[in-house]
Amino acid sequence: MAGSYEVEVKVPINDEKAIEHAILQAGGKRLNTEIQSDLYYDHPCRSFSQTDESVRIRIRKPVEDYPLPASEYAPIELTYKGPKVDRTTKTRLEYTSGISDFDAISSILQHTGFKLVATIKKHRVFYNFEGITVSIDNVEGVGRFIELELAADNEEEMQYAKDRILSVVKHLGLDSKRMVRESYLELYLAHGTT
Repeated sequence: MAGSYEVEVKVPINDEKAIEHAILQAGGKRLNTEIQSDLYYDHPCRSFSQTDESVRIRIRKPVEDYPLPASEYAPIELTYKGPKVDRTTKTRLEYTSGISDFDAISSILQHTGFKLVATIKKHRVFYNFEGITVSIDNVEGVGRFIELELAADNEEEMQYAKDRILSVVKHLGLDSKRMVRESYLELYLAHGTT
């Protein structure tokens, strides 16, 4: 299975309602709301914090009347993310697979030497803005962010996705100088939260 590149930008926010209003006024469509629990593991023979990689199990749960969208990955997924390949955005190679048995995959990782380093919980409200996945994220122990994401299969598509996302950042009145390249895991660990 071939991976794709996740082209992503995130910006810290203060006023979730104002951001949601801007998204909807600009033509975005609200999708679903979910709680995500992300369990991050470190490799037994190298430090992912040094290689800028991650292995994660994500458990997704719907909130209220917003069902999880149809996905080959929901509600539990295993993801590998490679090192960032862009200096401006958080673009990385990504492989994801749906899994049906959390206990089994967690046991496989632990029995093969992977160590659980952090569990990060997020409340996410998703929107579609001209094909771009936008989420307003409230991340426990980290803060509130807007995240914009597109997938790309090659360098040409990566540049196109980056240009589109940065155009939406500007259109929504967000300050591109406040964009954060660190992952939520990096931000979580930097806050000293365990």
